[in-house]
Amino acid sequence: MLRGTAYRSLSLGSHDFEALIRSPRYRRSTPEEVAFHEAGHVVVGHQLGLDLVDVDVLADREGGNGHTNFRAPDWFRPDSPLDERKRAFVESVVTTFLAGSAAEARRAGFENAEASGFDVEAVAREWARYLGPSSELEGRLASLRMKAEQLVGEHWPAIERLARTLLARRRVDAREALSSAGLSP
Repeated sequence: MLRGTAYRSLSLGSHDFEALIRSPRYRRSTPEEVAFHEAGHVVVGHQLGLDLVDVDVLADREGGNGHTNFRAPDWFRPDSPLDERKRAFVESVVTTFLAGSAAEARRAGFENAEASGFDVEAVAREWARYLGPSSELEGRLASLRMKAEQLVGEHWPAIERLARTLLARRRVDAREALSSAGLSP
């Protein structure tokens, strides 16, 4: 039996058969998929006005395979009241982190839960809590995920260019990342 696979017998009239119930596909991301994942963060974040610091496709001791770092604006304070400027910034951050998984899924041909776990569970949910009550979290995340997927599709050529650079160089600063993606700083 395959890991994550369950069997159950079904009886439909006089016909008994076993139906296969499969768990979602997942596996460790390939280096190429990691590069597309990080490139998705960079390109979508830039389109949404985030200030890129650097990006890499280097493994760390915590199980991460790549990192994209953005600088928070000077005015941002996590404990300040939610106004339109803060709402727009937080939505941009959440959308940007969901875009990494969207870009990787587009490249891999399937959504890899193993690869998107940290971005969705740790980052997107943490930032989304600034937007309102947790009872509305799933709806907000679904809406921002659709926006991320749309932006990934619209900017796919830039993501492809940056992914190639990341595969070759493994770590680049903001200037080189944006330049290789064909984006102006």
